[in-house]
Amino acid sequence: MIDYGSDTNGRIVYIKIECNHVPIVLVNVYAPAQITERCSFFKELFLYIPSTKWIIIGGDFNCTPNNQQDRNKVGAQTDNLSYRILIKEVINPLLLTEIFRRKQPRKIIYSYHASAGNYHSRIDLVFGSDIIYKNTHDIGYVPVGISDHDALVLSINIPPLTDKNMHRRWICNPNVIKRKSFLEKFQKIWNIIINTADLNTTEWWNDFKTSLIMIIQQEEKELNRETRRELDELSKEYRFRATNPSNDDLAQLEIIRKKIHDALTEKFINSIPSQGDRDFKCLSNLAKARFAHGKANQSRIAYLIHPSKGRVETDNEMMEICCNFYQDLYNVKPIDTSYWSELFEDITTLNQNDIDLLDRDITTGECLEALKAMQLGRVPGDDGLTIELWRFIFPIIGGHFIKMVNIAKDKGNFHDGFLNGLLTLLKKGSEFKGTMKSFRPLSLMNIDYKIITKVLSSRLKKVMNKIIHYNQTSGIPGRTIHDNIHLIRTIIDYHSRNRIPLGITMWDQEKAFDRVNHLYLFEVLRRFGFGNNFIHMIKLLYTNSTFTIKFNNLLSEKLFFNSGIRQGCSLSGYLYVLCLEPLLNLIRKNSKIPGVLVPGCQYRSLVNTILQNDETNIEIKTLAYADDVCTFVLNTNDELETYEMFKKYSHASGGKTNDTKTVIFWISDCLDPPSFNAKIEREKCTFLGIPMDTQGQLPQEEIDKMVNNIKRDIGLWSSIRLSLCERASILRCFIISRLVYWFSSMLINKNVIKSIQKICNSFFWGRIHPFIKFQTCVGRKEDGGFGLIHLESMIISYRIKCGLTITNTTPKIWKLFALPYVGLHLYKYAPWLWTNLIPHLHDDKQFFSDVAIHTAKWLKRGSNVINNGNDISIYWKLINLNIYQPPVCYERINHLKNIQFYKLIHHSKLPSNIIEFWTSLANYGINTHDRLGKTLEEKKCLFCSLPETLSHIFITCSFFNEIYKFLFEYIKNTFNVSIPRSEYEIIYLKIVSSTTSRIFQKQITYSIGNYLYAIWSYRCIINNRNQKDHPGKYQDRFMIYMKNFPFENG
Repeated sequence: MIDYGSDTNGRIVYIKIECNHVPIVLVNVYAPAQITERCSFFKELFLYIPSTKWIIIGGDFNCTPNNQQDRNKVGAQTDNLSYRILIKEVINPLLLTEIFRRKQPRKIIYSYHASAGNYHSRIDLVFGSDIIYKNTHDIGYVPVGISDHDALVLSINIPPLTDKNMHRRWICNPNVIKRKSFLEKFQKIWNIIINTADLNTTEWWNDFKTSLIMIIQQEEKELNRETRRELDELSKEYRFRATNPSNDDLAQLEIIRKKIHDALTEKFINSIPSQGDRDFKCLSNLAKARFAHGKANQSRIAYLIHPSKGRVETDNEMMEICCNFYQDLYNVKPIDTSYWSELFEDITTLNQNDIDLLDRDITTGECLEALKAMQLGRVPGDDGLTIELWRFIFPIIGGHFIKMVNIAKDKGNFHDGFLNGLLTLLKKGSEFKGTMKSFRPLSLMNIDYKIITKVLSSRLKKVMNKIIHYNQTSGIPGRTIHDNIHLIRTIIDYHSRNRIPLGITMWDQEKAFDRVNHLYLFEVLRRFGFGNNFIHMIKLLYTNSTFTIKFNNLLSEKLFFNSGIRQGCSLSGYLYVLCLEPLLNLIRKNSKIPGVLVPGCQYRSLVNTILQNDETNIEIKTLAYADDVCTFVLNTNDELETYEMFKKYSHASGGKTNDTKTVIFWISDCLDPPSFNAKIEREKCTFLGIPMDTQGQLPQEEIDKMVNNIKRDIGLWSSIRLSLCERASILRCFIISRLVYWFSSMLINKNVIKSIQKICNSFFWGRIHPFIKFQTCVGRKEDGGFGLIHLESMIISYRIKCGLTITNTTPKIWKLFALPYVGLHLYKYAPWLWTNLIPHLHDDKQFFSDVAIHTAKWLKRGSNVINNGNDISIYWKLINLNIYQPPVCYERINHLKNIQFYKLIHHSKLPSNIIEFWTSLANYGINTHDRLGKTLEEKKCLFCSLPETLSHIFITCSFFNEIYKFLFEYIKNTFNVSIPRSEYEIIYLKIVSSTTSRIFQKQITYSIGNYLYAIWSYRCIINNRNQKDHPGKYQDRFMIYMKNFPFENG
């Protein structure tokens, strides 16, 4: 048994066991019989379910999936709500299925039998993950005899795994480093290492990491024991107080429930593998679970195609296919060095200053800067040690780490295991055909390895633009993928408008990174003029390097990495760009390969203004973003000549051109394409992930597919209970973020944008009738909005960013294509954009015309001419200038803007449900009897005879005198501020104007927020039950909220 636990009432019991080395979670559920209790119970059930792929949840759920099929007749306890909540809150988000009904879709059978009234129903259910369903070969109900419930028996085949192959991924819990005991243990083992290890070798580093992992795992076990002990103590106290409880006990029970909920939430979040997935603070736990489970399910590989056996589904057979494929892929590729002299001819070399910069010894300061630059939450290598841990310990061990690296450099190799990578397989695209070519291998390297590569890449980044031609844009400072998109789109548009035939060849290089011969890599560095020290460091990182393949739950033996550039560190992209540059240079200087003549490039003055050089008749022969290479062809001879260049590169480097995937996009409506060897496309092509037609526009079918994908994704997220703020965050983070790339580079029809915006707005409100203006919702949270995405403003902000790039003096070759469309609008702000040498045009369907129009409006308002790269600031300025309307309360309550009302609420550390309630209250979105009632009786307060207005229930209702007195005395005694019983003072926080202390303002806001929510939640309970409880309960509720005061010691 790995883990176990239960809830306070004994309605949920779970255990996590290991069978055949497979971790399995078993959860037994006994749902409450009362409907409202059952619904609340289902909403928190997911917190008790540990994370794993093998999950079985079974028990008495006291509700039926289908009241027509699973009951013999409808009774008093029949409801249509609770099962829907179970599906929405637990089953769908955790990707589970009801196994019996899926196996037996039409069978009528009952599991519960009530002799009184002759009621029979199927309320005993079992849910399981997809892998449980696939491995269940028998399921059925069996009478027990001593119970009125039948047993549900499953027979599951659990495939045996051996210890040798089984891999249970361990990743360091970052919370461990905060424990005092960890620091003490770490200091002890570090002192032992310093005093006893031979620090003149590299082997001590491996011993140190082993000891470090051991003490971390000990601390994690102790942390888990403390959590379990805390939960046990809380459960015991809860059961004790729940027996004949007093009013004080009832208040304490609420506090205990909150503590248990918090402890379970913390345990649940720690079970999510990636720290990055945990950091969506604005999202609910269930949304995080959905995201993590979705990623885990997507990464699982169900089958592969064996060369001789055909389709195989067992893990061991699939692992064999993986090992054979990658061992062959990473074996040394034969090369012909006789091609090197031609390939490296006339390439640019580094100057001496750059050589000296790169050749310096690595310093501790550089390593610390590298660690700070690394993004937190990235998955570590096979040792499981995270960036957070290394940042914590590196100031202590950094000097000895540098010494170990220098010793390895002198010896010519690191110790065994330092260069080992954990190879994970990422599926390419959405279609999976079962072949190994459908995966992109990613090496997860250990952080100590990444520190070295980060230092080297930071140095290399400073010199890349000096030796790499501007046609290659990957990873070079000042160049982006949008440069290629703008260029290819305008080339297509230019040739289509002028009816000039052109073929664009998109070359596919098979496993481009993985086939680079290491000897070729080292020779490339030497020919570019890199110094001996830098080249030696690269050799050190690639000598005797190994990898292990992580496949589903299996881990392979170590295999040698004898060929290729590792994808998984910051250095790999730069190294590959360097390796490819000789090929691109060979194509550029080949006079037999045609290029695209840039319009206006025959004028020296124009070229000098835009590109800041004196070249004329500039031809574009190739475009590249890493291994995505495009060239141009007019006839078959051009294709064959370019293909010969790729063959020479393949012979020299070990690469391989994939002829079957190389595509020529033919642009001409008047001339048929020649008989090219490559596949020909005439309607559309996909360039760097963006589909384009023969006019350089998005094809309509791709737009329709995009809209359908948005609807599908929103449908998946709609199954989770989310607040308005969380829904706005999901739209930004998971729905629209995928489309930003398209929106920023291509023209989108306004009707399509309106359609997508309407879909987003519907998801945002869900089943709630909108009670706040859309123009308010799109505002920032601090201004009273929810940050709801406004697509039109987002797109315009990207157009303005592009326009500001045009108006600055940074050389971009695509500016020559843009010049005819931007000069009319932007010459006032950038006079050099106007010239009499070329015609100036206006076309609403041209991307750069749209850019120029929006940029001119932006600059006309006096906004910045210089692009600072801050898209968000442009977006929010547009929102505030054109769209945003302050909340209704700002129009009615004069003092709100002066006290930054909403900013105070969001920064007061109130729970998200209270913040959303208060936001709704301030926007007059809370419905009282006075608002909904038609007669005096219907408008009457629940607690007195006066009409129930917002001001009445929260301020003047005599029923809540006691809680107001407590709030008054608390604020008076704590902050020496008197709080009048006024709507402005309490609901709209005018009281905070009387204190200048920011912390006092937040504390007062926190107190008032809990006061308002305690009254409203109590009022809603009474309204739903239609009966009054003891008045002390709302006071107890307020006390519970205040017990969690987050501002201790100021």
